[in-house]
Amino acid sequence: MKMVRLCSSDGEEFEVAEETIVAASVMIKDMLEDGEVAVGVIPLPNVTGPILSRVLDYVNRHFSDPHDHKTSSCPAADDPLRRFDDSFVQVDQDTLFDLMLAANYLDMKSLLDLTCKTVADQIRGRTLEEIRKKFNIVNDYTKDEEQEVRRENSWAFD
Repeated sequence: MKMVRLCSSDGEEFEVAEETIVAASVMIKDMLEDGEVAVGVIPLPNVTGPILSRVLDYVNRHFSDPHDHKTSSCPAADDPLRRFDDSFVQVDQDTLFDLMLAANYLDMKSLLDLTCKTVADQIRGRTLEEIRKKFNIVNDYTKDEEQEVRRENSWAFD
């Protein structure tokens, strides 16, 4: 089995099976196909070591068997991948956002979908003020500007 070495932004190196990472990451697949990896190590300047380690945990769990990563006959509650995903995203907000950014950078659709869905679930059913508090968003609108935005987008506040 051919291995690929990945180097994080902080210099940590990781090895992963080429067929596994190629199944997971369009960016890395394209780099390997285009011959952009001359030295044998793929630099990932936008992903730190701790985040890359978690990303590779996800990749190995989901993509190590190319014939098995998309299908499961188990009901959702009994699906081991579903349970893994549920625990995988139980992280602090900064880590979740870093995972989302890494998934986007590496062009890993399934991981990006998982992290985006997690954030969407955290937003669903909350008021604007609760969302601002949860995500540390400062309201920089004046009262008049906020009223105008609410008026223009009244459908969103119903």
